[in-house]
Amino acid sequence: MTRICLALVLVWLMALAAHAADEESRQVLVTFADPGLSNASRAGPVRPGYGRRTSTYLVSMSVRRKADRLAEELDLTIVDEWPIVPLEVHCIVYAVAADDSVEDIIETLRALPEVESAQPLNTFEVLGSGWSTPDPYQALQHNLDSLELVQAHAWSRGDGSTVTIIDTGADFHHPELVSQVDETVDFVAAPGQDFSADAHGTAVAGIIAAAADNGIGMVGVAPSARLSILKACWYTDGGAAAVCNSFTLAKALTHAIESAPQVINLSLGGPPDMLLARLVRIALDAGTVVVAADPQNSQPGFPADVPGVIVVAAPGGEENGRTAFPFIAPGSEILVPVPGGGFDYASGSSLAAAHVSGIAALLVSSSPGLTGAEVAELLTGSRPDDHQSVNACRALATLLNRSGCRHDAAVTALETNGYTEDKP
Repeated sequence: MTRICLALVLVWLMALAAHAADEESRQVLVTFADPGLSNASRAGPVRPGYGRRTSTYLVSMSVRRKADRLAEELDLTIVDEWPIVPLEVHCIVYAVAADDSVEDIIETLRALPEVESAQPLNTFEVLGSGWSTPDPYQALQHNLDSLELVQAHAWSRGDGSTVTIIDTGADFHHPELVSQVDETVDFVAAPGQDFSADAHGTAVAGIIAAAADNGIGMVGVAPSARLSILKACWYTDGGAAAVCNSFTLAKALTHAIESAPQVINLSLGGPPDMLLARLVRIALDAGTVVVAADPQNSQPGFPADVPGVIVVAAPGGEENGRTAFPFIAPGSEILVPVPGGGFDYASGSSLAAAHVSGIAALLVSSSPGLTGAEVAELLTGSRPDDHQSVNACRALATLLNRSGCRHDAAVTALETNGYTEDKP
């Protein structure tokens, strides 16, 4: 009887998940120009999570009337809404009626003069390939050696830099992270979801900035960097995968832009998304370094398709018929922290991207104001060729006009191309 009950519960949970996925596929994201938002307060944690509409944030009466009128005329239901101050738009998620075509509704909305933009509510996935369970103390952090981080840390540990991680939540009470995190914000806030139980964000945060010299299992690439962890993704199917959507990512990106971090890490991927691309371009134009995980597709979508984003793959995942190679960084069997204070090994381009976000923090710490294009140039010069990993030591050596890396000859690549910077 017990087994039968368990089986019925599992079937019920799977049906709920399938129903939720089907509902989201029938939702559209619509923006209305709202210039008055330029004077609004920044988006913050007081807002309830996705799918729980509230009137806490004011919207102009004209936009309110337009949004409600469209809902009535096109048989749409307002699911949630959010002001995107950097774009001066009010963003609304509408659910399309079951007997209407989502594609036709989007086409109709795009033709209306009062609609600033209309698109599907896209779904994105975090890009990790699973966790194994060996004894975490039986292996070394091989990634430290391949990046020459011991020498790099003699020059920079990321002091003064801030990395914003847009991902799942993370265990900010973990011994490796408890002293590293300045801010945590939940833009999902789904009932039953525990921010600190999320493994993917915990792993990414640990690679970037796990504490140094604390007598505990590992050290991050930039152990003196400060972390802002923004939860825009959540686990489905009993925790087997984590997903995000256009709306939750837009909220997190808006918050990040308003906080002006030096680095934004996006270890996720999905289809092209015009609203999210606009927000990333604002971050890039403001000088923020944006790092994304490579989805290993021949035609990558958001965020890897946004020009100026630093795209990172794990070794072996950079081919797939593309003419331009993403950057390569360690991403196989990497020691990471896991929720609850433990450690494990994980793989994937998510972790490769986290390594490069950490290196970016080391670089901008040493040269505040360094742009994403300059960071990409330093990373390019740190690798012998497109198929080899970036190297933190060589990138810093070029920036600081130093020597001491194992292969200093590689550092001359940028100097040959005219990149120099005088340092005291």
